[in-house]
Amino acid sequence: MKRAALLFCVVAAGCSNAAIDVQLRVPSGDHPLAGADHVSITLRDATGTTLAFSRASAGSGTLTLPGVGAGSGYTVEVDATFAGDVVARGRSCPFTVDASKPPAVPIWFSRIGRFATTAGPAIARADAAVFAWGTGALVTGGTSAGAVLASAELYDPVAGRFTDGMSLSTPRAGARAVTLGNGTVLVIGGAARGAPALEALSASHTTPEPAGLAPDLTGHAAALAGDGSVIVAGGLVDGNPTADAWIITEAGASVEELPPLLHARARHTITAASADPFAPLYVVGGVDAAGPVADIEVYDPQTRTFAAAGIKLATPRADHTVTRLPTGLLLVVGGVDAAGAPVAQAEVIDPIKRITRVIATLRTPRSRHAATLLPSGRLLVTGGLDAGGVPVTSAEIFDPALAAEGDFVPTAPLDSPRAGHAVVPLCDGTFLVVGGASGAEIYNPL
Repeated sequence: MKRAALLFCVVAAGCSNAAIDVQLRVPSGDHPLAGADHVSITLRDATGTTLAFSRASAGSGTLTLPGVGAGSGYTVEVDATFAGDVVARGRSCPFTVDASKPPAVPIWFSRIGRFATTAGPAIARADAAVFAWGTGALVTGGTSAGAVLASAELYDPVAGRFTDGMSLSTPRAGARAVTLGNGTVLVIGGAARGAPALEALSASHTTPEPAGLAPDLTGHAAALAGDGSVIVAGGLVDGNPTADAWIITEAGASVEELPPLLHARARHTITAASADPFAPLYVVGGVDAAGPVADIEVYDPQTRTFAAAGIKLATPRADHTVTRLPTGLLLVVGGVDAAGAPVAQAEVIDPIKRITRVIATLRTPRSRHAATLLPSGRLLVTGGLDAGGVPVTSAEIFDPALAAEGDFVPTAPLDSPRAGHAVVPLCDGTFLVVGGASGAEIYNPL
């Protein structure tokens, strides 16, 4: 990590000669100003309103903005452009201006559409639960050197490093994490028999819950329904796919068994069709005792039952991803087929018409990848396992505006090959990539 040779002077009103210290953190080996003809800085308030803007040639070395009053929720954005196109960008996390003590504001400044290595966790973990936590990300549990862990590490995007985080109450690997509307995170399954089946993590503590589901459940799917409940379905119990399902309410304090799935399965997905309280949840793919599953089921929040959707995947698959696009369609990407080969064809599920159709083909067939919806409405697909079962660095983007219903285009690769990893949004608009390999990376989509 290095500092960019560029000085910004943002004077805080009420402070004589005191400036906000805008610190550009540039990834090692990256040169975000190389080739740029201009650089600009924008100051916004908590509502996103532009308070000040300054632009100069990239070689000028100094940009100055007028003063701002004391307050909170300010953000600073730095752009490097060439012929009017943004080639590098950085944005601060929200910060507070105190007239008596001007703040230091670090900004991750890198080329857009690229991955760059950042400080990684102290422990390389497999099968950890990773999720957004505060302004950063929390990596919890998982396995390392054959041991199942309860420890956690917290990534701070302002400091640009991991520190010790709040540990789980019990070691877990292969758990599923679901974030509730109040910020509480439920970590479900992945524990030893006799341990709490789930725990609820809040800002200050973790509450183990001896719920009525199997604590050693893995390979299950869990999702937040529009009514605020969490639906847990399927998975592996004693190594066998199960049809059992549960509903979790009251921030994890209440767990009830649901009528079972029609089809026992593991390594599947469950995805809400919309944020509406009565929107159905779609159970897609997975494996049963015979192999990958094509049947799709629908959970109805009003009746609390699962039913056949009346549609099937064109390619039965497991270890895939399903993402709800801004159009309302559910995009099914990757996975492994009955022969154990990664699937190239992507499909969409139309919840309104109750149909499926193949729409595009991955440039690199993959499974156990990550699919991340970007603010632009495009989908970033990273890493995964190739036909040889080897983690890959390749990445591609599904753009709904291409072809008839969208297509995949290649993009810059990961710095490290990864599979079974997580991609977590940070407070500055970048994404942390962690897991599936040692170290961590930042993706800049801005």
